[in-house]
Amino acid sequence: MTQWNQSNVRPHMKVYTSDAEHVGHIAEVYEDSFLVHRGYLFPVDRYIPYSAISRIEENEVHLALDSEQIQDVLWKKRPDYEHHPGDPTQLFYDRGHGINDPYDEIDFGQPTS
Repeated sequence: MTQWNQSNVRPHMKVYTSDAEHVGHIAEVYEDSFLVHRGYLFPVDRYIPYSAISRIEENEVHLALDSEQIQDVLWKKRPDYEHHPGDPTQLFYDRGHGINDPYDEIDFGQPTS
């Protein structure tokens, strides 16, 4: 499995779901995620973690999520890994980024059975 990071993406790249729906374009690139400006599928800007990328082709980022799945993610706030040790509010937002929430028995980064 390829590990994508901030060196693989750049602002203005187009972002698509796995079922070829145009999500928007990359506005900002961060160490842990990238910001996609709101568009047809997003009523608000969303932060997408690099783990959600399935492939990159020229000026396009293709996600592993389809258009229905991407509506369900909670990535409206960028996680702050450096400054939130034990902050339950921040940990709530981190769930959508696959970070284990010690205040919850469910690991949202792993599929449930």
